[in-house]
Amino acid sequence: MKNIETDIEHTIVETNEEVVLPINELRKVCLSFAQQNFQGKTFMNKETGKDIHVSRQGLGEWKMKSKTREQLLSIKILDKMLENASFDHDAPDEKGRPNIELFSYYNYYCVINGTAFQAIITVKKTATYGDKYYHHFLKNIKIKPCSGTAPTHAS
Repeated sequence: MKNIETDIEHTIVETNEEVVLPINELRKVCLSFAQQNFQGKTFMNKETGKDIHVSRQGLGEWKMKSKTREQLLSIKILDKMLENASFDHDAPDEKGRPNIELFSYYNYYCVINGTAFQAIITVKKTATYGDKYYHHFLKNIKIKPCSGTAPTHAS
């Protein structure tokens, strides 16, 4: 695994303009960014080869569920997440909706404002429109520091 703490592709830092915004204003700024850069576009996941479409509905779901600054800022790398995330598993739609075939879950590691996260990305496979970004959330992870010494082996 790459060192996510130094990999710029995986790192987001709030800008000077963003840091002073109340969370509701930051939500609007991030949603606008996502609409301009991702809405209506399709991104191919490199691991699965599946095309994942980003719709207004998916961005709306993300906006509604985003409660923290880090969660809001994470949308800036949605393209990187969808393209480079690792497939985790598929699950059926527990509500039994006729147009949803299943949900696919992916993992992507990133650092936002100095904190490491695992992004859990949900993609819904629909009968009509194929794979669509549904939303994502962030889960804190702990990065264990390297000791700097190699283990010794007894002969």
